[in-house]
Amino acid sequence: MDRRNFLKYSLLASASGVGTLSGFGTGISHAQAACTAPAMPRTIVNVMLYGGADTRFIFMPAPNHVSPTNYVDLIWAARAGLYPNAYPDYATMFAAEYDLVVDPGGFLFGIHKSCGWLTDQFNQGNVAIIANSVCSQNRRHDQSQLNANVAEPDFGDLIYNRDGWGGRLVDYNVANGRPGQNAIELSHEISVFCNGAAEGQRLDQVVHARDTRNIGLPTIEPGQNATGSTAIMTRALKSYYAGREPEIASKPVGWPYRKFFQHNNALRAFGDIVDARLTDCGPLPASLSGLTLNSGHFRQQCRNLYDLTLLSDIFDQSVVSMRYDSWDTHNNQNDRITRNLSDLFGLAGGLSTATSEIANHGGGHLDNMAFCFSSDFGRQIRANGDFGTDHGRGLYSIVLSPSVAGGIYGEMFPERESTVIDGKIALETSGADILGQTSTERILQQLSEWQSAGSSPSVVVDAASSIEETPGILNGLLSSSV
Repeated sequence: MDRRNFLKYSLLASASGVGTLSGFGTGISHAQAACTAPAMPRTIVNVMLYGGADTRFIFMPAPNHVSPTNYVDLIWAARAGLYPNAYPDYATMFAAEYDLVVDPGGFLFGIHKSCGWLTDQFNQGNVAIIANSVCSQNRRHDQSQLNANVAEPDFGDLIYNRDGWGGRLVDYNVANGRPGQNAIELSHEISVFCNGAAEGQRLDQVVHARDTRNIGLPTIEPGQNATGSTAIMTRALKSYYAGREPEIASKPVGWPYRKFFQHNNALRAFGDIVDARLTDCGPLPASLSGLTLNSGHFRQQCRNLYDLTLLSDIFDQSVVSMRYDSWDTHNNQNDRITRNLSDLFGLAGGLSTATSEIANHGGGHLDNMAFCFSSDFGRQIRANGDFGTDHGRGLYSIVLSPSVAGGIYGEMFPERESTVIDGKIALETSGADILGQTSTERILQQLSEWQSAGSSPSVVVDAASSIEETPGILNGLLSSSV
C-alpha cells in the first residue's frame, strides 16, 4: 500500500481513533527510516491566536511619524494606559518598549521588544505585515474563530461540521495527485481548519500529532516494568487483539466491530513507523527538551513542529495547524500579552527555538515553510480603562517565510483614525476599531497558490470578489521559488 492510502487509513484524528480505517499496510520500512531529514514539501503552518489578539500592540508608529493630523499624539492619548510605567511622553515609551525597524520602502515603525525573533525576521526580509486585514465581520469569539478557519468572513452560521480552508487545500492535492495530501494538527484538538469537504469523512486526511514522541499505541518493551496498572492493561489489550485476529478474519466485511480491530492494527503500525524514525534520530535537541515557555501547550506544539520535519515523508503534509490561546485581554493587557508574545515571537520563544533547530538539518527545510498568523478578530484602538482593550474587528495579519516579499501591505497607521469623520475622531472614540480593508481570503489565496499552483479557486472560493485595500496589493506576496 502506498503512503497516501496508508495515511488515509491510519489517520490519527484522536488517541481513540476517528475515521474509516478500512485497511492497513505500509511501504515505509524501519530500514528506510534512517535519520536524514527528508525533503520538505511546501508547507503552510497556520498559527491561530485564539481570543482576539491586539496586534496593534505589536506595531506602533515611530515618534517622528509624519502625520498632518498628529496621529502619534492621538494614539498615545488613546493607549498610554496599556503600558506598565507612567512614561512622560510617547518618545520615552517607544524607546523603552519598541525596536525601531524600517520596511523596504523606507517607512519607520516599531515592533514590540518582546518580539525579538519577529524583528530579526523582518529585518531579513522574511516577514510581510498585512495591515487592516479582517477575517470576520463580527466580534464574537466562536463565530469569528470559525470564520477564520473556514476562510469566510461573512459566514453567519455557527456550524462546526464543515470544511476548513486547510482541508480544502489537502483535498485539491489529493484530487490532482500532488504532494501534500494530509493536514497535520499539532495542538490538543483538531481545528475546523483541517476538515476536508466530504461530510462524514472530514478527518480522512488528518493526522493528529499532539505528541509526536507518543503518537502510537503503547507497548511493553523488554526489561520495562510490567507490573503497573497501565502496563498490565497494555499487555492485556495487545494480547486480546492478537488472539482475536483469526476469528475476525472470518467475519463478514460489514461486521460492525471489525473497525475496532482495523483501528488497532493501523494505529499500532503507524505509531511503530514514527517511533522507529524518531528513535533513529535520537532525543530532541537540548534547546527544545529544556525549553521553558509560559505555555506548556505551545511548547509541546513547537517540539512537534521540529519532529514533523523529520517525518515529512511519512506525514506528506501541505498544511499544519498550531494555536496559542489567551489573547482576550480585557484587563491587565500588558503583562498578559507580553507573556504570549515572548512565547510566540521572542528570541528565546518556541518558534525561534524550533526553527533554529530545523535549520540545523540543512537542505533548506525552512525555505519550504510559510507561517501564517491570524486571530479571531482584532481589538479596539483605545484602551478601555481597565488596562486592557475590548473586542474589535480589523487586525494585522503576518506571513513569515523566506519565500515572502517582506514589508508592509496597506496603510500601517491609517490617517482616518486621527481624522474627524462624521464629527468624531476614531482614536478618541470608545468602540472604534481597525477598519478591515483587506479580507484574509486574499492572503490565503496567495498562500494556497504558493503551496499548490492553481488551487486557490477551490480553497478560497470567494477570494476574487473579496475586499482588498488596494487592487492587486498582495500580488507577488510569495515567490514561486526561493
